[in-house]
Amino acid sequence: MVILDGKKVSESILYEISLRIQELKGEGKRLPRLDMILVGNDYGSIKYVEMKRKTVRQVGMLGEVHHLDESIETEGLLDLTESLNNNPEVDGYMIQLPLPSHINKHTVLESIDPKKDIDGLSPSNLGKLFQKDRTGIPPATPVGIIKLLEEYNIKLLGRRVVILGASSIIGKPLAAMMLEKSATVTICNSNTLNTQDIARTADILVSATGKPELIKGSFLKLGCVVVDVGSNKHSETGKLVGDVDWESIQGIPSHITPVPGGVGPMTIASLILNLMHCYENRNR
Repeated sequence: MVILDGKKVSESILYEISLRIQELKGEGKRLPRLDMILVGNDYGSIKYVEMKRKTVRQVGMLGEVHHLDESIETEGLLDLTESLNNNPEVDGYMIQLPLPSHINKHTVLESIDPKKDIDGLSPSNLGKLFQKDRTGIPPATPVGIIKLLEEYNIKLLGRRVVILGASSIIGKPLAAMMLEKSATVTICNSNTLNTQDIARTADILVSATGKPELIKGSFLKLGCVVVDVGSNKHSETGKLVGDVDWESIQGIPSHITPVPGGVGPMTIASLILNLMHCYENRNR
C-alpha cells in the first residue's frame, strides 16, 4: 500500500514558490499578500488559519488574519470584504468556512472580487470551472488532490471515480476537474441509496463526508486508490482522524492519503499557488 505523501509534495511546491519570492525581493518588488478572515472560535477553523499563516510566512509572503467575533452580522462581514476588494496591497484573500449559521454565506462569497478569490469559491470562479474557462481560480482542495494524484502517476483517463460528498467546496468542483481529465465520475450525497455498493465500484474513491472513520474495508474494491479528505477530531482519543478507518482497510487499497499529512498540506500549498497566480495576474 503506497502512502500518497501530501506533506512531501506540498513542500516541493512551496519551495518553488519561496524561490520566486526571493527573486521578487531581489528585484525590490512588492511581495504578495494574503489576508484571511476567521469568524468565531471553531477549533478546526482556528487550526487551519494558523497553519496557513505559518506557511505564508515560511515562503516569505505577507499575511494578515482578520479574526472577527462570532456575533458579527452579514453586513459587517461585507464591509470587510469590500475593504479588501479595494485594497491594492491585498492580492488575494479567503474566508474560512464554515461561517456561523446566522451569516448569509452565499451573499458573502458573492461579494469577493473574483480576481482575489484564492479559494475559488465565488460564483464567478465556480462558473468558469464548470465552463472549462482557465481564467478562473479553481478551489484549492480539488487542485491539491489532482496535483497529488499526478505526482504519483495515478491516471484519471477512463477510471471510475466515486466522490462521497457533494459540497461546492470539494465534491462538485473536484468532479468537474476529473471529468475534464476524462474520468467517469459518480457523486454520492447524504441521501444516496446503497452508498457502500457504489463506493466498491470505484477505481479511485474520494471521501469528503466529515464523518470520522466512516469508510471501512467493505467500502473498497481491491487495489483502488483512496483519497481521504476528512479531518476530524476523534470523540474519544482527541486525535486528528480522517473519514477512513485505517484498521479495517489494511491490505485493500493500492494507494491512500494519510490523515494528517495527505490532502491537508496539499490544500494549503494550492492556496499559496493560487495567491501567486493572483499576484502575477495583477502585475502583468
